[in-house]
Amino acid sequence: MINGNIFRFELRLSRLMLLFCSLGLFLFQLLLVGFYSAVRPEKSLEPLFQLIPKPILALVGGQYVDLLSVSGFLSYAFTHPINLILLCAGPLLLASRAAPGRGDDAATDLVISQPASRTAVLLGKMTAGVVCSAGMVAAMWLGHLAGVTCIPLPDVPDKLPFIQAAVNAFFFVLAVQGVAFLFATVCRLRTAAVCSTIAVLLVMLFLSFFAELWEIFEEPARLSFFTYYIPGKIVALKAVAYEDLAILCSFFIILSGVAIWVFNRRDV
Repeated sequence: MINGNIFRFELRLSRLMLLFCSLGLFLFQLLLVGFYSAVRPEKSLEPLFQLIPKPILALVGGQYVDLLSVSGFLSYAFTHPINLILLCAGPLLLASRAAPGRGDDAATDLVISQPASRTAVLLGKMTAGVVCSAGMVAAMWLGHLAGVTCIPLPDVPDKLPFIQAAVNAFFFVLAVQGVAFLFATVCRLRTAAVCSTIAVLLVMLFLSFFAELWEIFEEPARLSFFTYYIPGKIVALKAVAYEDLAILCSFFIILSGVAIWVFNRRDV
């Protein structure tokens, strides 16, 4: 059962972080739409894009859509490193507070005094993370929508594929949150939990990259979240792959379940 007090407390504690990340995502999407309108990459940046290795372009959907087109460039905006950092920062930092390990920590006192079960405490924090993730993804999509609505473009992209790409982004962030909560329950220090999560995400990114180079990495790359988050593919096909959403959701459920199991057996 979810502890409502913990849920509300975590939302209050995360409000500034949520505001900062959401505003950053909104403005970044708006900025990239303005950049495309002003620079027209299909004319000025074509030689530069030709120098980018195909495996790197494949990571952002370059094999499905022309990244110099309006739709292709704006789909790349959803996978831009800055966008991914802002998307993952909020849930990652929230999750790092999930499993306390210091004696002077108020959350440690809460767990020890046991006014609520450990499962209820962690579920309350996880639910707050889900709400924060949804809010940040919504801000990202609203920034995209504001950009394509207010800024003149040579071609107006369809709205539905980008809504589907935003849904895909939400499930991607949930999977990242699952990893973050797992390491938060395993590690004693919050810094160690954050660094471990980032390290795992980097390994996943390299697995997806190596899978584009060598077939031997195709099977290990199935464990990478980046394999199931390619907005360019959604924009090109104008349809979301529901199996990708199901796999990302399964990662989140399994990792969260393991985190709860570890947390209930951990000494505080």
